[in-house]
Amino acid sequence: MITEITILILVFLGVLLMFIASLGLFKMPDLYTRMSAVTKAVTFKVGLIVLSASIYFNSFPVVLKSILIIFLLLLTTPVSSHLLGKEAHERKAPLWKKTIIDELKNKKKEK
Repeated sequence: MITEITILILVFLGVLLMFIASLGLFKMPDLYTRMSAVTKAVTFKVGLIVLSASIYFNSFPVVLKSILIIFLLLLTTPVSSHLLGKEAHERKAPLWKKTIIDELKNKKKEK
């Protein structure tokens, strides 16, 4: 009984985070803040849902694969988001009009 409730809570939190990310996608003012909101929410959403699947199946191979998925997700999602944001900046994607400082503006492109 407690296992089913835990799984239900984890899946519900994952779905709630995805809903919040979709709101952020529409409400944030520029590409960079949208990408930040979605990346964080998706990372935790997938982590929660994979964790709930590992609790549901309760077998060593599934738990091991779930841990590996969460670990790789935590490594790759921020890096890919950073690289996409950097490329968008190099292609001159517009910043929000209330942006105070652009730290990448004066940096030379690394080769």
